[in-house]
Amino acid sequence: MSSQQNVDIAALDAKMKELIEAFEAHPQMAAPTPHPTLFFLCDFVKNTHNSLKSVDANEYASGDHKARETVQEVVGRNQFTSVLANDTSGKLAMMTGGDPSNPVDFGPDIKAKAKAVAEV
Repeated sequence: MSSQQNVDIAALDAKMKELIEAFEAHPQMAAPTPHPTLFFLCDFVKNTHNSLKSVDANEYASGDHKARETVQEVVGRNQFTSVLANDTSGKLAMMTGGDPSNPVDFGPDIKAKAKAVAEV
C-alpha cells in the first residue's frame, strides 16, 4: 500500500470481524483443546484486528503518519494471513505445534474470508 492509497477502515474492520467469527465457528477451535494451528492463526488475526481498532479514523484520513503506518502493517498482516490459511506445505503446522503430515483444513469459509480481508 503506498502512502497515496486509502483503505476503507470500516470495511476492513467488518471483514476482519467476519474472519474472526469464521475462526471461532470452526469445529476444531472448540475448548478445551483447540487445534494449535487454528488457535495460532486466529490469535494472529485478533491481534491484527486490535491494531486496526487502535487507529483513529480521522487521523488516518488526515494523513497522520503513525495511523497510516499502522494500517499499512494491518494490510500486510492480512495478506500474510491469507497466504498462511492456504498453506499446504505443512510448514505452518510445524511452526504452530501441529502435525505437518496432517495439516489442519481451514475450510472454504476461513479461506474465502481471509482472501476477502487481504483484498480490502
